Amino acid sequence: MNSLFSPLNVVAMVLFATALAWRIYQTYRAPRLLPNWAITITIVCVAGSFLAQQKVISGWLDGLTGKGTGRLVNNIMLAIGVCALLIVFLGSALGPRRPGRVLFELVPLSGAIALMLVAMALTPPEVRGLALSPKLVHVPGVALFYLGAGIYLIYGLAACAWWIFRYIRTADRHLKTGLKLSAAGLICLSVGSVFRALYIVIAWAFGPSVPLLLTVAVPLVLLGIVLFLAGITYPGARARFAALRRRRQHRRHHDELTPLWTALAGIYPNIVLRTTPQGRWERWRPRTVHRRYYRRVIEIRDGLVQLSPYLETDLTALAADDPRAAAEALKTAIARQTAGEETDGRAKLVLPGGASDIESDVRPLLALSAAVSRSGT
Repeated sequence: MNSLFSPLNVVAMVLFATALAWRIYQTYRAPRLLPNWAITITIVCVAGSFLAQQKVISGWLDGLTGKGTGRLVNNIMLAIGVCALLIVFLGSALGPRRPGRVLFELVPLSGAIALMLVAMALTPPEVRGLALSPKLVHVPGVALFYLGAGIYLIYGLAACAWWIFRYIRTADRHLKTGLKLSAAGLICLSVGSVFRALYIVIAWAFGPSVPLLLTVAVPLVLLGIVLFLAGITYPGARARFAALRRRRQHRRHHDELTPLWTALAGIYPNIVLRTTPQGRWERWRPRTVHRRYYRRVIEIRDGLVQLSPYLETDLTALAADDPRAAAEALKTAIARQTAGEETDGRAKLVLPGGASDIESDVRPLLALSAAVSRSGT
């Protein structure tokens, strides 16, 4: 990696930051779930591995503790990240059996890390920090280091890809998209690791190396990291965008309901619910927007129920067909209530039945409020 801030690196860093922020938030909300911690560790380790292979950071690590440290950190963190990702799937699928299975997965990880440490110790100091190349592939320590790391990655990545394909069959549409991207990334990483392992095996078995294998392996690994990050980021990012869109919609609907709410609160002040004292930052929290919106809907429905004995028509249905007539009907009912006209006191249905959620109930209220606003009631 020649430039830390190359376009590909910038994209990867943005994906890392987005994915990590989302996972930290999820872990904060459910700290006792093993998969939440495992996927957070995966992102941290993959990010650390990605940064450790950048020349600037790798050189800094080598200067800090000795040559080869950057390459060692890169491969160890990637191995830990893959193991943590595998634990995510095992923790979600195996239930009560997961502790023993998780401990079992630490065995091959520990073996791979031990092999990399031994291989690095066997490698001559002057070549420890150098990348795999035709000149170094026949150095025992270098070959053992990359072969050990590669074999574990092939195992871990293939197992993770298998679990992802298993989950894809039952996932919803949006999660399925993220899983497919992650699976594509893991496949690229796995194929890249296979090519690197073949490069070493062929060189040791037949003498001459095949540089094409290494040339293809490097971009596959980089592409795999980006695709994997995009996959684990997509569901969370989409959920955040959906939440922002819903919050904006609730804020807009709250304002659009103001004319109808004002008309009803003017004759029935008791519909206005009490509010508890709020902190300085409470008004800026996302839940405050939703709370104010639902409160306004409830107050309007309460007001319409109290006014319903004075109504001679279904306002909400009329608002959809003839907004002006609906506004006039509301105005007439308010006038009757203000004048103290006698009624049977029986409440009537003020919203159409069969609505599946509160959003369906709100649509006729929005139409009625718009009619009230236009008529100046």
